[in-house]
Formats: sequence, C-alpha cells, structure tokens
Amino acid sequence: MEEKKRQKYLQMRYKRELERFLNRLVNLCRGEGSDKAAFDAAVARGLKRLDEVEKVPLYGDYFERLERFVETAGRLARSDVGAEEAKETILKEANLMRKSRRIKRYNRKDRRERPEDF
Repeated sequence: MEEKKRQKYLQMRYKRELERFLNRLVNLCRGEGSDKAAFDAAVARGLKRLDEVEKVPLYGDYFERLERFVETAGRLARSDVGAEEAKETILKEANLMRKSRRIKRYNRKDRRERPEDF
C-alpha cells in the first residue's frame, strides 16, 4: 500500500510541475517585450525544475501532450528561431492542449441524457 501512495504522490508532483512549466511559459509569451534570451532562460529554468522531479509514466492524453510540449519548448530554445516565431508556436500549442482538455470535460450529449432533478 505504501508503494501505491508513493507512486500517486510522484505522479501528482510530476503533473503539477508539467502544468507549471506550461503556465509560466505561456505567461512569458503573452507578456510584452520579452526577447529570445528571456525565452531561452525561462525554458532552461523550467527544464531544470522538471529534472529535479522524478519522471513517472503518465497515461492521459493531456499529460502526454504536455510532455511533448516540453520537448517542443526545449527544441525551440536550442534552435536559432526568432522570438516572435517561438512565441507563436508556444501559444498555439498551449491553446490546442487547453482546448482538447476542455472538450473532454464537457460533452453536450451527456448533459441532455441525464435525468432531470425533481
């Protein structure tokens, strides 16, 4: 039982750090006046924090996409892509991920099939 609790704790910690990485990078990209050096530094800090957390397998579509997002951000930071292009790519990927998560949470068909409360 203790091992199960430990795995659950590690999963939650890893998931939180992935989401923090996403949110920090999106906030940086939405801000005005950030340049390529600031973007590279933010990605490096985020990757360092992710390295400190034990990586565990995640089995959700959203979290697999988050891991791919981290890889994409790292690749953009290492490349010689301009700051504006990197921002556009990050914001587009983040928007698609968040949109896919919202779609899974709400399904209009499910709402109609539920019996009404009396």
